[in-house]
Amino acid sequence: MFLRTLNILFEISFMVFVFVGLIAVASVFIVRHLQNEFKKAYRVQSRFDIELRKLLNIMHNFHEIDSLKKYRHLVIKKLSHDEKQVILRTLEHAYKGIDLDDEDNAYIVETYNRLQEVRRDRDSKVIIYNDKLSIFPFNIYARIIKFEKFIVYSRKE
Repeated sequence: MFLRTLNILFEISFMVFVFVGLIAVASVFIVRHLQNEFKKAYRVQSRFDIELRKLLNIMHNFHEIDSLKKYRHLVIKKLSHDEKQVILRTLEHAYKGIDLDDEDNAYIVETYNRLQEVRRDRDSKVIIYNDKLSIFPFNIYARIIKFEKFIVYSRKE
């Protein structure tokens, strides 16, 4: 009787140990996956900041637009999402005011199109990352690691 009880306790302990081991292994893979998704979104955010700065500099240097003058010496990467959104709207407004068919503006048009492409790429990666943060079991680990959601730049039209 005592051996049988001891055997049952041993089997239960072994099953619990295996179950905890599986959870630990799964946790490593889940955390690694979340970190990779965060890195993808962060990398494309950096590319977006670079393209935004480049377009801002080019448009200010070629056309000396007064509305862009106040953003000339800002560090884009350190700005909040709302401030970048204001700069993006200001750039879009200034872009509409230039002659797109002029040969001198070809580089501005190319840079603007690249910025829009990077913005769409960033938004798609951010949407994927944000969706992962809201799905079980990723949401539990995201709260533990304190991953925060990114904000999308695209406007719903």
